[in-house]
Amino acid sequence: MNMRTIASLFLLPALAGAADSTPTLHPKAQALPFKHQGPFVTTKDGGVLCVDAKNALRSSDEGATWSATPVFTEPAKFMISNERALLRTREGVVIAAWMNGAERRSPKGWHWGGKDVSWQEFVLPTYACRSLDGGKTWEAPVKLSEPWCGCIHSMIQTRGGRIVLVGQEIIPEWRHATVMFVSDDLGQTWQRSNMLDYGVGKHDHAGSIEGTVIERTDGTLYLLLRTESGWLWEATSADGLKWDGLKQSQVASVTCCPQMARLQDGRIALQWNAPPRHAPADRHSRAELSLAFSADDAQTWSKPVIVAANYDDGARVSYPYLYERKPGELWITTMQGNLRMRVNVAELDGGEIPVHKPKPVPKPEPGGIITFGDSTTAPRPGSVKKVYSVRVGEVLQSSGSSLAVYNAGIGGNTTADARKRFAKDVLQYKPKLIVMQFGINDAAVDVWKTPPATASRVPLAEYEANLRAMIAEAAKENAKVILMTTNPVRWTPALQEMYGKPPYRADAEDGFDAPILTGYCDTVRALAKELNVPLVDVRAAYPAFAAEHKITVDEMLLDGMHPNDLGHQLVSELLLPVIRNTVK
Repeated sequence: MNMRTIASLFLLPALAGAADSTPTLHPKAQALPFKHQGPFVTTKDGGVLCVDAKNALRSSDEGATWSATPVFTEPAKFMISNERALLRTREGVVIAAWMNGAERRSPKGWHWGGKDVSWQEFVLPTYACRSLDGGKTWEAPVKLSEPWCGCIHSMIQTRGGRIVLVGQEIIPEWRHATVMFVSDDLGQTWQRSNMLDYGVGKHDHAGSIEGTVIERTDGTLYLLLRTESGWLWEATSADGLKWDGLKQSQVASVTCCPQMARLQDGRIALQWNAPPRHAPADRHSRAELSLAFSADDAQTWSKPVIVAANYDDGARVSYPYLYERKPGELWITTMQGNLRMRVNVAELDGGEIPVHKPKPVPKPEPGGIITFGDSTTAPRPGSVKKVYSVRVGEVLQSSGSSLAVYNAGIGGNTTADARKRFAKDVLQYKPKLIVMQFGINDAAVDVWKTPPATASRVPLAEYEANLRAMIAEAAKENAKVILMTTNPVRWTPALQEMYGKPPYRADAEDGFDAPILTGYCDTVRALAKELNVPLVDVRAAYPAFAAEHKITVDEMLLDGMHPNDLGHQLVSELLLPVIRNTVK
């Protein structure tokens, strides 16, 4: 989870439902009797051991009850991350590896990849610590790496005794890359491998990351990595220190981490979020957790079994931990989605979770509200849990209103596109009210093209004429209109790379807005005043809201341009009283 997401959660009580909803389990699975998250290891006396942010937790009754002892003698200095690795060696040494949340630092407002910050200002160190008595007491933590690390979750001991931990770090190219840490003295000292960077992406979850490792029967090591390519990538090593052969594997995957484990029957188990069965082209959904097996050292994999799923809006079942409690009995827990389940491998073919059938999008009924806009209006599954149309609809429904809200936003639309589809997508449904928000695409000057564009996609005069025409057409159908200005836009590395040249000002915070987009918003304000049409001034509200809540405008945007959940919450709060006054 990135810092921008963390910063926004304190204002979003409406998001709790998806995060707290219960996953559907495989028909032969059972819920575990505890809330603790893996990884788990088996202690010398046959019990179970795991850790949380500050403590080691032990159970001797299959998880029914747990006892806790502190991991740190100086607890204020350390906080174990949710993404962590745990190993009990053949010699009985327990090793925990984790990112230290107590040392997490980043520039105010996040600014990942910004020209005014250095990648070295992002710090989330990687540590390891050991226990020689089954988790009762722990040695002082050892720092393995200083730069920001996004995930630790895989550590093994080879047949030769070497400990191999999969790590990752931010690199100067503003993405993550994978690095290994190996120990030949049971975790007392560590060596560092070469870096694995597949060279794609410039954001906080870009790169070849969140890896998982197993040892093959020939003694070589095999690694699978998360990427944004739609596939897991793979690499191999003879010793854990030198890795090569980084390439695409044959495992299709959304953008989330995999987890491999060697089972007691010799097979390798792989857990990951494959593209969901009902939407195989989706690269982002973490609704289904897949499990597959390999009997040939990860050369081929069995048909995936969906062991758990959650199809609620925005729900995830991801970042898995697999623990073989007894031969063939798997405990599966996840960091995202609160999955806590056990299942026997032999029973996995005894049923399946049905393929999800998404609810059909209802056609608008006469007399409703239609939100009409571009990608700042349209649904954004996988990145925004509830866009403003959903939020407005829920509030109206909960207050007893009969007004239904329908979304007619399409990404990339200008007002020229909107006019072409206005009758078909809006007017034919006889709405009582139309909420219009266009402008970012209209105003854009595509300086990234060859040759560079020198004017906006839709000239300002044409933009105004298009809005006038649609307002007039709506009036003929007895539909009222609410106009909205656009949200502000803030630079990100990706936006600067495309648009960071005249007429835009790459050195100014509002250098995308001020030169051109401001004029389009002024036109909306003037038109609303002239035609006596209600106005929601979204652009003006963003800075005021950010200042009130001591955040930045950036923290209300997904990518510098599109509202995140916090931005959509603000729009809904601005829009609701205007709707009530307009249709009373």
